[in-house]
Amino acid sequence: MISMPIVSLMILVPLIGAVLTLFSKTKEQTRIIALVSSLAPLVGALYMIMNFDSSTPAMQFVESFDWVPSLGILYKVGVDGIALPLVLLAAIVVPATIIYSWGEDKQPNQFFALILALEAGVMGVFTSLDFFLFYIFWELTLIPMYFLISIWGGPRKDYAAIKFFIYTHVASLVMLLGIFALYFAAWAQSGIPSFDIPYLLEQFQFLENTVLRDSIFLALLFGFLVKMPAVPFHTWLPDAHVEAPTAGSVLLAAVLLKMGGYGLFRVMLPMLPFTGSPKLMISILAFIGVLSILYGAMLALAQTDLKKMVAYSSISHMGYVTLGAAALVPLSVSGAMFQQFSHGLITCLLFMSCGSIQHIAGTRIIADLGGLAQKMPKLTVLMLFGFMASLGLPGLSGFIAEFLVLTFAYLTLPGYVLLALLGIVVTAGYHLWAMQRSMFGVLNEKLGHLHDITNYETISMGILALLVLYFGLNPSPVLDMMTTNAEQIVSLMALAGV
Repeated sequence: MISMPIVSLMILVPLIGAVLTLFSKTKEQTRIIALVSSLAPLVGALYMIMNFDSSTPAMQFVESFDWVPSLGILYKVGVDGIALPLVLLAAIVVPATIIYSWGEDKQPNQFFALILALEAGVMGVFTSLDFFLFYIFWELTLIPMYFLISIWGGPRKDYAAIKFFIYTHVASLVMLLGIFALYFAAWAQSGIPSFDIPYLLEQFQFLENTVLRDSIFLALLFGFLVKMPAVPFHTWLPDAHVEAPTAGSVLLAAVLLKMGGYGLFRVMLPMLPFTGSPKLMISILAFIGVLSILYGAMLALAQTDLKKMVAYSSISHMGYVTLGAAALVPLSVSGAMFQQFSHGLITCLLFMSCGSIQHIAGTRIIADLGGLAQKMPKLTVLMLFGFMASLGLPGLSGFIAEFLVLTFAYLTLPGYVLLALLGIVVTAGYHLWAMQRSMFGVLNEKLGHLHDITNYETISMGILALLVLYFGLNPSPVLDMMTTNAEQIVSLMALAGV
């Protein structure tokens, strides 16, 4: 399509920026190099969106060449309507996080270098079209996040970092077993070794052993569900969020969790109709989705720590992704994809709000706060905006996503949707209750001298709030490209007779 390797540059520039940042001499150099390096992928993402053909589900901006031909390993990258919105999300969130963290004083060169390395890995995950390359990038994302938690985290940072690494790494190894099983089974069947993702997904339907097909499907599904994370594989997430620095929490919730949802749409749904028992697999996905929505919401309601509440709300909101995917109606699948994009922006805003409160007031315990609106009006407006978006206020992006999921999932999964509706009530409850107790009412004088958020925090959070409003009023720029691919996924189900 074009001669310039734009996707490769979006991976390579942050990686080069990470190295330059690591060896920069001053804090000013560090911040400027990091910001410029993170803006390059944003420019690339905007260019691709302006030149993207939303009418076709085909891969675009594809770059491919042989890497290890004897084993069928390619360097192959590209984007479609599933990948490009998440590439755009990562390209927005990382610069916003760097601006928010502008005042970071503790080893800033290492801090910003890890953020850029994480961005490179995430871009690789969302654009890889070869399973071997995909897995390399998948694993690379663990390392920067581990160090962000273990060096800049809270009092229990070592425990949280190790728990995060063990959970996600074990899940990745199970996923790797599924990838190798598919690779060798397809090789034995066709005589052609290949890690090419579209090719292997096509070969999956021709595997004769039904048990093998189901085993491969469940192994890959496990890896993706732990990353999302879905209940009951979620326990690593609250600990990681609570102990991570604000930038770590933002990147974890807004970008890393989306890798699991991306795997559902890129790998699991195309395989689903060709498993031995597709209706059982659909029921498993729907049950896990509803369980995550309700259990995450109830746990969020019970939290005393503001940041932990937002962490559990992430688990609840990611449940809509699983439920919408399981419904297998084009607009429910589109809604689930849009939920990934929308939740990334909203949760970024919420974790930044929590981080600012911790930094200024010295605590995130809701009962110890109160009346902060009197001293922190800018933060109050932005945080209230984020809470309203998270609970699904019409006109904001969260409403679009959840409306599409629940409305169209009802067509095929009415019982599950009726249960999921209970989550909306609880979600509104914990958001409004937390806001009332922390920001309004009588000011707690024990908090000492309070001030409002800095200009760079305001800029970062303000940009995110405007994007949440923009995509709530005009979701078409990302929703249109998602819908084309969602229709293709659902058509596979019809062809398979599911």
